[in-house]
Amino acid sequence: MPAYNVFFYGALFFLGGIAGASFGLHASLLLIAASGIAAFLLLWRLRREKKFLWHAGLSLLFLLGAVYYTGFTAEDVIRGITPGKIAFEGIIDENPEIKDAFQSLVVRVQSGTLRDSRFLITTDRYPSLRYGDVLRVSGAIGKPDSTSFDRYLKKERIDGSIRFPEVSLLVGRQGSSFKSFLFSIRMRVLESFGKLLPQKEAAFLGGLTLGDRSGFSKEFTSAMQGSGTTHLVALSGYNISIIVLAAMSFLVFFMKRNIALALTCFLIVGFVVMTGIEASVVRAAIMGMLVLFAKEQGRLFDVRNVIVCAGLVMVLLNPRILVFDVGFGLSFLALLGIVYVKPAVQKRWHTFENPGFLSWKENILTTSVAQCMVLPLLLGSFGSFSPLSLLSNLLVLECIPVTMALGFGVGALAFVSHYASLALSWFVAPLLFFETGVITFFGKLGFLLEVPFHWSFAVPYYAVIGWFVWKMNKKEKLQMA
Repeated sequence: MPAYNVFFYGALFFLGGIAGASFGLHASLLLIAASGIAAFLLLWRLRREKKFLWHAGLSLLFLLGAVYYTGFTAEDVIRGITPGKIAFEGIIDENPEIKDAFQSLVVRVQSGTLRDSRFLITTDRYPSLRYGDVLRVSGAIGKPDSTSFDRYLKKERIDGSIRFPEVSLLVGRQGSSFKSFLFSIRMRVLESFGKLLPQKEAAFLGGLTLGDRSGFSKEFTSAMQGSGTTHLVALSGYNISIIVLAAMSFLVFFMKRNIALALTCFLIVGFVVMTGIEASVVRAAIMGMLVLFAKEQGRLFDVRNVIVCAGLVMVLLNPRILVFDVGFGLSFLALLGIVYVKPAVQKRWHTFENPGFLSWKENILTTSVAQCMVLPLLLGSFGSFSPLSLLSNLLVLECIPVTMALGFGVGALAFVSHYASLALSWFVAPLLFFETGVITFFGKLGFLLEVPFHWSFAVPYYAVIGWFVWKMNKKEKLQMA
Protein backbone atom coordinates (compact mmCIF):
# COMPACT_ATOMS: atom_id res chain seq x y z
CA MET A 1 0.00 0.00 0.00
CA PRO A 2 1.40 3.45 -0.91
CA ALA A 3 2.52 5.63 1.98
CA TYR A 4 -0.19 8.23 1.33
CA ASN A 5 -2.87 5.55 1.66
CA VAL A 6 -1.29 4.21 4.85
CA PHE A 7 -1.46 7.72 6.32
CA PHE A 8 -5.04 8.29 5.15
CA TYR A 9 -6.51 5.06 6.49
CA GLY A 10 -4.37 5.16 9.63
CA ALA A 11 -5.66 8.65 10.43
CA LEU A 12 -9.26 7.56 9.82
CA PHE A 13 -8.94 4.55 12.15
CA PHE A 14 -7.28 6.71 14.82
CA LEU A 15 -10.00 9.37 14.55
CA GLY A 16 -12.62 6.63 14.69
CA GLY A 17 -11.20 5.47 18.01
CA ILE A 18 -11.34 9.01 19.39
CA ALA A 19 -14.93 9.40 18.18
CA GLY A 20 -15.95 6.13 19.81
CA ALA A 21 -14.32 7.10 23.10
CA SER A 22 -16.03 10.50 22.93
CA PHE A 23 -19.39 8.71 22.95
CA GLY A 24 -18.30 6.52 25.86
CA LEU A 25 -17.82 3.33 23.82
CA HIS A 26 -14.47 2.39 25.35
CA ALA A 27 -15.38 -1.25 25.97
CA SER A 28 -17.05 -1.65 22.59
CA LEU A 29 -13.97 -0.40 20.75
CA LEU A 30 -12.12 -3.61 21.56
CA LEU A 31 -14.88 -5.59 19.87
CA ILE A 32 -14.96 -3.14 16.94
CA ALA A 33 -11.18 -3.40 16.46
CA ALA A 34 -11.28 -7.20 16.69
CA SER A 35 -14.17 -7.38 14.21
CA GLY A 36 -12.35 -5.06 11.81
CA ILE A 37 -9.18 -7.10 11.96
CA ALA A 38 -11.10 -10.32 11.38
CA ALA A 39 -13.05 -8.85 8.47
CA PHE A 40 -9.96 -7.49 6.72
CA LEU A 41 -8.06 -10.76 7.25
CA LEU A 42 -10.97 -12.65 5.71
CA LEU A 43 -11.00 -10.33 2.70
CA TRP A 44 -7.25 -10.80 2.35
CA ARG A 45 -7.65 -14.58 2.39
CA LEU A 46 -10.39 -14.38 -0.25
CA ARG A 47 -8.85 -11.81 -2.60
CA ARG A 48 -5.13 -11.97 -1.74
CA GLU A 49 -4.77 -8.18 -1.87
CA LYS A 50 -2.19 -6.74 0.50
CA LYS A 51 -4.26 -3.63 1.16
CA PHE A 52 -6.63 -5.69 3.30
CA LEU A 53 -3.67 -6.97 5.32
CA TRP A 54 -2.62 -3.36 5.87
CA HIS A 55 -6.17 -2.49 6.96
CA ALA A 56 -6.11 -5.31 9.47
CA GLY A 57 -3.01 -3.83 11.09
CA LEU A 58 -4.34 -0.30 10.96
CA SER A 59 -7.49 -1.39 12.80
CA LEU A 60 -5.41 -1.40 15.98
CA LEU A 61 -5.33 2.38 15.71
CA PHE A 62 -8.96 2.35 16.86
CA LEU A 63 -7.69 1.36 20.28
CA LEU A 64 -4.81 3.82 20.16
CA GLY A 65 -7.26 6.65 19.44
CA ALA A 66 -9.42 5.63 22.40
CA VAL A 67 -6.38 5.47 24.70
CA TYR A 68 -5.27 8.93 23.52
CA TYR A 69 -8.70 10.43 24.25
CA THR A 70 -8.85 8.76 27.67
CA GLY A 71 -5.41 10.07 28.61
CA PHE A 72 -6.24 13.58 27.43
CA THR A 73 -9.47 13.75 29.44
CA ALA A 74 -8.06 12.10 32.58
CA GLU A 75 -7.13 15.53 33.98
CA ASP A 76 -10.84 16.35 34.40
CA VAL A 77 -11.31 13.42 36.76
CA ILE A 78 -8.17 14.27 38.74
CA ARG A 79 -9.07 17.96 39.15
CA GLY A 80 -12.66 17.28 40.21
CA ILE A 81 -13.81 20.86 40.87
CA THR A 82 -17.27 20.96 42.48
CA PRO A 83 -19.81 23.83 42.49
CA GLY A 84 -19.63 26.24 45.41
CA LYS A 85 -18.10 29.52 46.59
CA ILE A 86 -14.56 30.25 45.57
CA ALA A 87 -11.99 33.07 45.66
CA PHE A 88 -8.71 33.25 43.74
CA GLU A 89 -6.28 35.44 41.85
CA GLY A 90 -5.94 34.73 38.16
CA ILE A 91 -4.92 36.13 34.81
CA ILE A 92 -7.17 36.65 31.78
CA ASP A 93 -5.98 33.87 29.51
CA GLU A 94 -7.74 34.79 26.26
CA ASN A 95 -9.04 37.87 24.50
CA PRO A 96 -12.30 38.89 26.29
CA GLU A 97 -15.56 38.40 24.39
CA ILE A 98 -17.62 41.56 24.51
CA LYS A 99 -21.41 41.29 24.31
CA ASP A 100 -24.31 43.72 24.72
CA ALA A 101 -24.33 44.32 28.47
CA PHE A 102 -21.55 42.03 29.71
CA GLN A 103 -18.19 40.52 28.90
CA SER A 104 -16.97 36.93 29.08
CA LEU A 105 -13.48 36.21 30.39
CA VAL A 106 -11.44 33.04 30.60
CA VAL A 107 -9.34 33.38 33.76
CA ARG A 108 -6.50 31.02 34.69
CA VAL A 109 -5.75 30.61 38.41
CA GLN A 110 -2.16 31.55 39.24
CA SER A 111 -1.60 29.97 42.64
CA GLY A 112 -2.97 27.64 45.31
CA THR A 113 -4.53 24.20 45.00
CA LEU A 114 -6.44 25.29 41.89
CA ARG A 115 -3.33 26.54 40.10
CA ASP A 116 -3.73 26.46 36.28
CA SER A 117 -7.47 25.77 36.52
CA ARG A 118 -9.47 27.87 34.07
CA PHE A 119 -12.85 29.48 34.75
CA LEU A 120 -15.33 31.22 32.48
CA ILE A 121 -16.24 34.53 34.14
CA THR A 122 -19.32 36.52 33.10
CA THR A 123 -19.16 40.08 34.42
CA ASP A 124 -20.42 43.60 33.69
CA ARG A 125 -19.54 45.29 30.40
CA TYR A 126 -17.57 47.99 32.22
CA PRO A 127 -14.86 48.47 33.25
CA SER A 128 -13.37 46.92 30.11
CA LEU A 129 -10.77 44.27 30.80
CA ARG A 130 -8.01 42.98 28.52
CA TYR A 131 -5.94 39.90 27.95
CA GLY A 132 -3.17 39.66 30.54
CA ASP A 133 -4.99 41.56 33.30
CA VAL A 134 -4.56 39.98 36.75
CA LEU A 135 -7.83 39.85 38.71
CA ARG A 136 -9.09 39.03 42.16
CA VAL A 137 -12.27 36.96 41.73
CA SER A 138 -14.78 35.97 44.40
CA GLY A 139 -17.99 34.15 43.52
CA ALA A 140 -19.76 30.82 43.21
CA ILE A 141 -19.07 28.13 40.63
CA GLY A 142 -22.38 27.20 39.06
CA LYS A 143 -23.58 23.93 37.58
CA PRO A 144 -23.78 23.81 33.75
CA ASP A 145 -27.40 24.52 32.80
CA SER A 146 -27.32 22.07 29.88
CA THR A 147 -25.36 19.13 28.54
CA SER A 148 -24.22 21.15 25.54
CA PHE A 149 -22.81 23.89 27.78
CA ASP A 150 -21.01 21.29 29.91
CA ARG A 151 -19.46 19.84 26.75
CA TYR A 152 -18.50 23.32 25.59
CA LEU A 153 -16.65 23.97 28.85
CA LYS A 154 -14.81 20.66 28.64
CA LYS A 155 -13.95 21.23 24.99
CA GLU A 156 -12.42 24.59 25.85
CA ARG A 157 -10.59 23.02 28.83
CA ILE A 158 -12.54 25.23 31.25
CA ASP A 159 -13.14 23.83 34.72
CA GLY A 160 -16.24 25.82 35.65
CA SER A 161 -18.27 28.99 35.11
CA ILE A 162 -18.89 31.88 37.50
CA ARG A 163 -21.60 34.43 36.74
CA PHE A 164 -21.18 38.02 37.92
CA PRO A 165 -18.69 37.47 40.76
CA GLU A 166 -16.87 40.25 42.60
CA VAL A 167 -13.99 41.23 40.31
CA SER A 168 -11.17 43.64 41.04
CA LEU A 169 -8.20 44.50 38.82
CA LEU A 170 -4.85 43.96 40.54
CA VAL A 171 -2.38 44.64 37.73
CA GLY A 172 -2.62 44.88 33.95
CA ARG A 173 -0.85 43.43 30.91
CA GLN A 174 0.97 40.47 32.47
CA GLY A 175 0.32 38.00 29.66
CA SER A 176 2.36 36.96 26.63
CA SER A 177 3.81 40.00 24.88
CA PHE A 178 3.29 38.26 21.52
CA LYS A 179 -0.42 37.67 22.11
CA SER A 180 -0.83 41.15 23.58
CA PHE A 181 0.73 42.61 20.44
CA LEU A 182 -1.60 40.61 18.18
CA PHE A 183 -4.69 41.55 20.19
CA SER A 184 -3.66 45.22 20.07
CA ILE A 185 -3.48 45.02 16.27
CA ARG A 186 -6.93 43.44 16.21
CA MET A 187 -8.31 46.21 18.41
CA ARG A 188 -6.68 48.91 16.30
CA VAL A 189 -8.20 47.50 13.10
CA LEU A 190 -11.68 47.23 14.64
CA GLU A 191 -11.42 50.78 15.98
CA SER A 192 -10.50 52.02 12.49
CA PHE A 193 -13.60 50.34 11.05
CA GLY A 194 -15.72 52.05 13.72
CA LYS A 195 -14.30 55.47 12.90
CA LEU A 196 -14.69 55.15 9.12
CA LEU A 197 -18.03 53.34 8.75
CA PRO A 198 -21.53 53.33 10.30
CA GLN A 199 -21.94 51.03 13.31
CA LYS A 200 -23.73 48.14 11.60
CA GLU A 201 -21.45 48.11 8.56
CA ALA A 202 -18.30 48.46 10.70
CA ALA A 203 -19.39 45.53 12.89
CA PHE A 204 -20.14 43.37 9.84
CA LEU A 205 -16.77 44.16 8.27
CA GLY A 206 -15.09 43.23 11.56
CA GLY A 207 -16.92 39.91 11.45
CA LEU A 208 -15.94 39.24 7.84
CA THR A 209 -12.25 39.99 8.27
CA LEU A 210 -11.48 39.09 11.89
CA GLY A 211 -14.44 36.99 12.99
CA ASP A 212 -15.34 39.61 15.62
CA ARG A 213 -19.01 39.76 16.65
CA SER A 214 -18.75 42.07 19.64
CA GLY A 215 -20.29 44.96 17.70
CA PHE A 216 -23.33 42.96 16.53
CA SER A 217 -26.66 44.13 17.89
CA LYS A 218 -29.26 41.55 18.97
CA GLU A 219 -31.36 42.52 15.95
CA PHE A 220 -28.53 42.02 13.47
CA THR A 221 -27.49 38.73 15.07
CA SER A 222 -31.08 37.53 14.80
CA ALA A 223 -31.23 38.72 11.18
CA MET A 224 -28.12 36.69 10.29
CA GLN A 225 -29.62 33.60 11.87
CA GLY A 226 -32.95 34.10 10.11
CA SER A 227 -31.31 34.68 6.73
CA GLY A 228 -28.88 31.77 7.10
CA THR A 229 -25.82 33.99 6.68
CA THR A 230 -24.11 33.48 10.04
CA HIS A 231 -21.41 31.43 8.30
CA LEU A 232 -20.18 34.63 6.58
CA VAL A 233 -18.53 35.78 9.82
CA ALA A 234 -17.04 32.35 10.53
CA LEU A 235 -13.49 32.76 9.24
CA SER A 236 -12.54 30.40 6.45
CA GLY A 237 -9.97 29.62 3.79
CA TYR A 238 -10.56 32.85 1.91
CA ASN A 239 -9.14 34.93 4.78
CA ILE A 240 -6.07 32.73 4.82
CA SER A 241 -5.67 32.80 1.03
CA ILE A 242 -5.64 36.62 1.04
CA ILE A 243 -2.88 36.65 3.68
CA VAL A 244 -0.86 33.97 1.86
CA LEU A 245 -1.05 35.65 -1.54
CA ALA A 246 -0.40 39.16 -0.24
CA ALA A 247 2.46 38.12 2.06
CA MET A 248 4.26 35.88 -0.45
CA SER A 249 3.87 38.40 -3.28
CA PHE A 250 5.33 41.15 -1.09
CA LEU A 251 8.09 39.25 0.72
CA VAL A 252 9.64 37.51 -2.31
CA PHE A 253 10.76 40.93 -3.59
CA PHE A 254 12.97 41.45 -0.54
CA MET A 255 14.21 38.00 0.48
CA LYS A 256 14.71 34.39 -0.58
CA ARG A 257 11.62 32.28 -1.17
CA ASN A 258 12.33 29.90 1.73
CA ILE A 259 12.60 32.83 4.16
CA ALA A 260 9.46 34.40 2.67
CA LEU A 261 7.68 31.06 3.11
CA ALA A 262 8.67 30.85 6.77
CA LEU A 263 7.55 34.42 7.45
CA THR A 264 4.26 33.81 5.64
CA CYS A 265 3.57 30.79 7.84
CA PHE A 266 4.43 32.93 10.88
CA LEU A 267 1.89 35.52 9.72
CA ILE A 268 -0.74 32.81 9.30
CA VAL A 269 -0.15 31.55 12.84
CA GLY A 270 -0.37 35.13 14.11
CA PHE A 271 -3.67 35.67 12.32
CA VAL A 272 -5.09 32.46 13.80
CA VAL A 273 -4.14 33.53 17.33
CA MET A 274 -5.38 37.09 16.77
CA THR A 275 -8.79 35.92 15.57
CA GLY A 276 -9.46 33.59 18.48
CA ILE A 277 -8.33 30.19 17.12
CA GLU A 278 -11.71 29.24 15.61
CA ALA A 279 -12.04 25.76 14.14
CA SER A 280 -12.68 26.96 10.59
CA VAL A 281 -9.67 29.27 10.45
CA VAL A 282 -7.36 26.71 12.13
CA ARG A 283 -8.41 24.13 9.55
CA ALA A 284 -7.87 26.62 6.72
CA ALA A 285 -4.50 27.69 8.14
CA ILE A 286 -3.18 24.14 8.41
CA MET A 287 -4.37 23.28 4.93
CA GLY A 288 -3.01 26.54 3.54
CA MET A 289 0.45 25.94 4.99
CA LEU A 290 0.53 22.32 3.79
CA VAL A 291 -0.45 23.33 0.25
CA LEU A 292 2.03 26.22 0.33
CA PHE A 293 4.88 23.91 1.36
CA ALA A 294 3.92 21.39 -1.33
CA LYS A 295 3.88 24.03 -4.06
CA GLU A 296 7.19 25.55 -2.94
CA GLN A 297 8.77 22.08 -2.99
CA GLY A 298 7.30 21.42 -6.43
CA ARG A 299 5.36 18.38 -5.25
CA LEU A 300 1.86 17.21 -6.01
CA PHE A 301 -0.53 17.07 -3.09
CA ASP A 302 -3.60 14.95 -2.46
CA VAL A 303 -6.54 17.09 -1.29
CA ARG A 304 -7.93 14.08 0.57
CA ASN A 305 -4.79 13.72 2.65
CA VAL A 306 -4.48 17.46 3.22
CA ILE A 307 -8.01 17.53 4.67
CA VAL A 308 -7.36 14.51 6.88
CA CYS A 309 -4.01 15.90 8.02
CA ALA A 310 -5.61 19.22 9.01
CA GLY A 311 -8.29 17.40 10.98
CA LEU A 312 -5.77 15.05 12.61
CA VAL A 313 -3.53 17.90 13.80
CA MET A 314 -6.51 19.74 15.31
CA VAL A 315 -7.81 16.61 17.04
CA LEU A 316 -4.37 15.75 18.42
CA LEU A 317 -4.24 19.19 20.03
CA ASN A 318 -7.76 18.80 21.46
CA PRO A 319 -9.55 15.46 20.84
CA ARG A 320 -12.85 16.78 22.23
CA ILE A 321 -13.47 18.94 19.16
CA LEU A 322 -14.06 15.89 16.95
CA VAL A 323 -17.49 15.27 18.48
CA PHE A 324 -18.29 18.23 20.71
CA ASP A 325 -17.30 21.23 18.56
CA VAL A 326 -20.11 22.13 16.15
CA GLY A 327 -17.88 24.66 14.38
CA PHE A 328 -15.31 21.95 13.65
CA GLY A 329 -17.96 19.69 12.15
CA LEU A 330 -19.59 22.46 10.10
CA SER A 331 -16.23 23.57 8.73
CA PHE A 332 -15.11 20.13 7.55
CA LEU A 333 -18.51 19.00 6.27
CA ALA A 334 -18.89 22.15 4.17
CA LEU A 335 -15.36 21.69 2.83
CA LEU A 336 -16.03 18.05 1.92
CA GLY A 337 -19.16 19.14 0.08
CA ILE A 338 -17.26 21.72 -1.96
CA VAL A 339 -14.33 19.39 -2.73
CA TYR A 340 -16.25 16.18 -3.54
CA VAL A 341 -20.01 16.74 -3.93
CA LYS A 342 -19.77 19.91 -6.03
CA PRO A 343 -17.69 18.29 -8.83
CA ALA A 344 -20.04 15.26 -8.81
CA VAL A 345 -23.06 17.54 -9.31
CA GLN A 346 -21.28 19.31 -12.16
CA LYS A 347 -20.63 15.94 -13.81
CA ARG A 348 -24.29 14.96 -13.47
CA TRP A 349 -25.80 18.32 -14.49
CA HIS A 350 -23.44 19.96 -16.97
CA THR A 351 -25.29 23.27 -16.83
CA PHE A 352 -23.39 24.03 -13.60
CA GLU A 353 -20.00 23.68 -15.32
CA ASN A 354 -20.52 27.24 -16.58
CA PRO A 355 -20.30 29.72 -13.66
CA GLY A 356 -22.94 31.97 -15.25
CA PHE A 357 -23.34 35.74 -15.19
CA LEU A 358 -21.54 37.17 -12.13
CA SER A 359 -20.91 33.51 -11.16
CA TRP A 360 -24.51 33.04 -10.01
CA LYS A 361 -24.48 29.34 -10.95
CA GLU A 362 -21.17 28.83 -9.15
CA ASN A 363 -22.46 30.56 -6.02
CA ILE A 364 -25.78 28.75 -5.90
CA LEU A 365 -24.09 25.37 -6.39
CA THR A 366 -21.42 26.05 -3.76
CA THR A 367 -24.02 27.24 -1.26
CA SER A 368 -26.35 24.33 -2.00
CA VAL A 369 -23.79 21.55 -1.54
CA ALA A 370 -22.42 23.17 1.62
CA GLN A 371 -25.94 23.49 3.05
CA CYS A 372 -26.74 19.87 2.15
CA MET A 373 -23.61 18.59 3.86
CA VAL A 374 -24.15 20.52 7.12
CA LEU A 375 -27.94 20.07 7.29
CA PRO A 376 -27.96 17.03 9.66
CA LEU A 377 -25.51 18.74 12.00
CA LEU A 378 -27.56 21.95 11.98
CA LEU A 379 -30.79 20.10 12.71
CA GLY A 380 -29.21 17.91 15.36
CA SER A 381 -27.52 20.82 17.12
CA PHE A 382 -30.03 23.64 16.72
CA GLY A 383 -33.28 21.96 15.60
CA SER A 384 -33.93 24.41 12.76
CA PHE A 385 -32.56 25.96 9.59
CA SER A 386 -33.49 28.78 7.24
CA PRO A 387 -34.92 27.73 3.84
CA LEU A 388 -34.27 31.32 2.67
CA SER A 389 -30.52 30.92 3.12
CA LEU A 390 -30.04 29.79 -0.47
CA LEU A 391 -31.49 33.00 -1.90
CA SER A 392 -29.90 35.36 0.62
CA ASN A 393 -26.48 33.77 0.13
CA LEU A 394 -26.86 33.88 -3.64
CA LEU A 395 -27.39 37.65 -3.48
CA VAL A 396 -24.43 38.48 -1.24
CA LEU A 397 -21.78 35.83 -1.92
CA GLU A 398 -20.53 37.45 -5.11
CA CYS A 399 -19.71 40.63 -3.19
CA ILE A 400 -18.15 39.01 -0.10
CA PRO A 401 -14.64 38.24 -1.52
CA VAL A 402 -14.20 41.83 -2.76
CA THR A 403 -15.56 43.20 0.52
CA MET A 404 -13.13 41.12 2.55
CA ALA A 405 -10.15 42.07 0.40
CA LEU A 406 -11.01 45.77 0.64
CA GLY A 407 -11.64 45.37 4.37
CA PHE A 408 -8.15 43.97 4.92
CA GLY A 409 -6.83 46.90 2.90
CA VAL A 410 -8.70 49.43 5.03
CA GLY A 411 -7.35 47.83 8.21
CA ALA A 412 -3.77 47.73 6.91
CA LEU A 413 -3.82 51.34 5.69
CA ALA A 414 -5.09 52.49 9.10
CA PHE A 415 -1.54 51.90 10.41
CA VAL A 416 -0.05 54.04 7.62
CA SER A 417 -2.43 56.88 6.79
CA HIS A 418 -5.89 57.76 8.08
CA TYR A 419 -6.78 59.53 4.85
CA ALA A 420 -5.70 56.63 2.65
CA SER A 421 -7.76 54.27 4.81
CA LEU A 422 -10.70 56.69 4.62
CA ALA A 423 -10.48 56.84 0.82
CA LEU A 424 -10.51 53.04 0.51
CA SER A 425 -13.46 52.80 2.92
CA TRP A 426 -15.56 54.79 0.39
CA PHE A 427 -15.26 51.82 -1.99
CA VAL A 428 -16.14 49.14 0.57
CA ALA A 429 -19.05 51.07 2.13
CA PRO A 430 -21.55 50.53 -0.76
CA LEU A 431 -20.86 46.79 -0.70
CA LEU A 432 -21.44 46.67 3.04
CA PHE A 433 -24.69 48.66 2.75
CA PHE A 434 -25.96 46.18 0.17
CA GLU A 435 -24.92 43.08 2.12
CA THR A 436 -26.32 44.23 5.47
CA GLY A 437 -29.49 45.35 3.69
CA VAL A 438 -30.02 41.89 2.18
CA ILE A 439 -29.33 40.21 5.54
CA THR A 440 -31.73 42.55 7.37
CA PHE A 441 -34.47 42.08 4.77
CA PHE A 442 -34.40 38.28 4.81
CA GLY A 443 -33.87 38.25 8.57
CA LYS A 444 -37.07 40.22 9.13
CA LEU A 445 -39.02 37.54 7.29
CA GLY A 446 -38.12 35.33 10.24
CA PHE A 447 -38.65 32.07 8.39
CA LEU A 448 -36.88 29.38 10.41
CA LEU A 449 -38.03 25.84 9.69
CA GLU A 450 -38.05 23.45 12.65
CA VAL A 451 -37.71 19.79 11.68
CA PRO A 452 -37.83 16.76 14.04
CA PHE A 453 -34.47 15.03 13.75
CA HIS A 454 -32.64 12.04 15.18
CA TRP A 455 -28.93 11.44 14.70
CA SER A 456 -29.59 7.97 13.27
CA PHE A 457 -31.02 9.66 10.15
CA ALA A 458 -27.56 11.05 9.36
CA VAL A 459 -26.15 7.60 8.48
CA PRO A 460 -28.40 6.88 5.46
CA TYR A 461 -28.33 10.57 4.51
CA TYR A 462 -24.55 10.68 4.11
CA ALA A 463 -24.55 7.15 2.66
CA VAL A 464 -26.73 8.39 -0.22
CA ILE A 465 -24.44 11.38 -0.80
CA GLY A 466 -21.38 9.12 -0.73
CA TRP A 467 -22.99 6.71 -3.18
CA PHE A 468 -23.82 9.59 -5.55
CA VAL A 469 -20.23 10.89 -5.50
CA TRP A 470 -18.84 7.38 -6.02
CA LYS A 471 -21.21 6.73 -8.91
CA MET A 472 -20.31 9.99 -10.70
CA ASN A 473 -16.57 9.37 -10.28
CA LYS A 474 -16.91 5.80 -11.53
CA LYS A 475 -18.90 6.98 -14.53
CA GLU A 476 -16.22 9.52 -15.40
CA LYS A 477 -13.48 6.86 -15.20
CA LEU A 478 -15.44 4.57 -17.54
CA GLN A 479 -15.85 7.40 -20.05
CA MET A 480 -12.15 8.14 -19.95
CA ALA A 481 -11.18 4.46 -20.35
